[in-house]
Amino acid sequence: MSETDERITIKSILVAVDGSAHSEKAVRYACAMGPSLGAEIVLLHVVPMVVSATPYHDTISDQPFLSLQKVGEDILEKAKRLATRCGCEVIDMISHGDPAARIIDVATERKTDVIIIGSRGVSGLKRLFTGSISDKVSKHAACPVMIVR
Repeated sequence: MSETDERITIKSILVAVDGSAHSEKAVRYACAMGPSLGAEIVLLHVVPMVVSATPYHDTISDQPFLSLQKVGEDILEKAKRLATRCGCEVIDMISHGDPAARIIDVATERKTDVIIIGSRGVSGLKRLFTGSISDKVSKHAACPVMIVR
């Protein structure tokens, strides 16, 4: 049997969630696909690392990080409730760092078969200079990436 004749199996789906409407749609797609494939579904939110120096350069405030951590936990909880309403069991994870890099790293570590991510609709100059997270993930991930609009 040639490589092209082999059946593709999807056993693990990673869904990157950020609280946006596109992110919620990504959860719905994962729940529509995952159970029928017998695939594990992992919801991942990445808290960006922010360094916020106080006026006194020898101390660093962790308040912005704690706020972002709480927002991230809330986003994951909301996504998990949505999955439950869709009749889907999920694993939820929170990570820290550059969102695109962490999504790719977690997908690699977990041997993810497909990443599902929402498109935030970044356009114009911002996209030209920074790119979008979904663009970065789709270009650098080792597995297929489904971008939901």
